[in-house]
Amino acid sequence: MSTFKPIDISFVWNKDLAIKASKLFYDWDMKNSGKRYIGWFFIALTQFAIVGALKHNVFGLLFISTFLVVYWYYIRWYVRKGMIVKYYDKSGIDDTKVDFKLTSDGLYYGDDLIDWEHIQKVIKFDDGVLLQTLNHTLFFEKGAFKSYEEMQRFLSIMKQHNKLQG
Repeated sequence: MSTFKPIDISFVWNKDLAIKASKLFYDWDMKNSGKRYIGWFFIALTQFAIVGALKHNVFGLLFISTFLVVYWYYIRWYVRKGMIVKYYDKSGIDDTKVDFKLTSDGLYYGDDLIDWEHIQKVIKFDDGVLLQTLNHTLFFEKGAFKSYEEMQRFLSIMKQHNKLQG
């Protein structure tokens, strides 16, 4: 029987890290989920609207579909970012020390356990690791791990539990 050496993950959570984590997940989600097809639908709608505008001199659908394309690809992230900034500015939450420990049972946050069943997926980025649970999305920058090897071991364990995406 092998012994499991726990992995400690420690970092300071703040508004800037929340924005960074949200942007990484937003970009990944837009490339890897069905949401990308919504944008394609808006583009197709715009193409039909152009034909309608040229043939029938009707511009309503063109304005609406063009707005939807611009919103979907350019404005949506800034709305999301604004909501994050507003939340952190109102809440006064800043520079919160956070400690996690990965054990054979799962991921501990203090006495609270996120067991393997509740971990939905783990995504590796150049800047760190994003972990999505049933209720939360967590982001661990590279510096949250004691070493690069610890982060690689974390990813290896997540892969063994079929949680690692990509």
